[in-house]
Amino acid sequence: MRTAHRFTATATAALACAAALGLTACSASGPFPDLSGSEVADKSVDALRGASSLTVSGKVWDGGKPLEMNMAVSKAGDCRGTIAGQDGSFELIRNSEFVFIKADEPFYRSQMKDLPKDQADAAVKQLAGHWLKSKATEADSKELSALCDLNDLLKEFDESKGAKKGEVTTVGGRKALTLTTKTTEGTETLLVATEGKPYLLKASTTGKEPAEVAFSDFDKPVQAEAPTGKDVIDADAMN
Repeated sequence: MRTAHRFTATATAALACAAALGLTACSASGPFPDLSGSEVADKSVDALRGASSLTVSGKVWDGGKPLEMNMAVSKAGDCRGTIAGQDGSFELIRNSEFVFIKADEPFYRSQMKDLPKDQADAAVKQLAGHWLKSKATEADSKELSALCDLNDLLKEFDESKGAKKGEVTTVGGRKALTLTTKTTEGTETLLVATEGKPYLLKASTTGKEPAEVAFSDFDKPVQAEAPTGKDVIDADAMN
């Protein structure tokens, strides 16, 4: 009786699994049945690293202050996007040669708060709302360029030990498996695409500094063309 044999085998496997794992998630059904939650999480980050480009957007915390970001980043290092926070906002473009930043007045005011007012006023008038151009190899430019490093952006997701599988939901119309990990600060939730490449689609954390970021536009070319015209100020020429 093949049917009876299959039933017996399935029941035996289920009992063994329950005994070994204390009746925790043990089903071989659902997305990624042969992988643990942590293995799925690792696979999703590997998939992101395999993309030639992507867009990361959402809200994070820096120094106790919330920041909203939307950055299109390529593996080659090109990027374009915006960062906005309590101390102002700026647009950023980086290509193989140059970094361009266009910041608003609140941003420059926050950076120049230690200068005499007349000097700060003059600098803000000159810079705010204009593209400031500098070589990508300059020290200050390298700090901004870190926002354009795909590997650096993804390092935070490299450790997903203890991730547990949950329900299947949707993110932007795509089915995604929910993974949760308890941490000392709260709960980390990852949503991993179950169809096509297993991209990490969204990540969030709870706690004192909650954050949520989404990943999209995989392999879509980054529009990092250099701005031109009177709005561009050459930082090298100012020194």
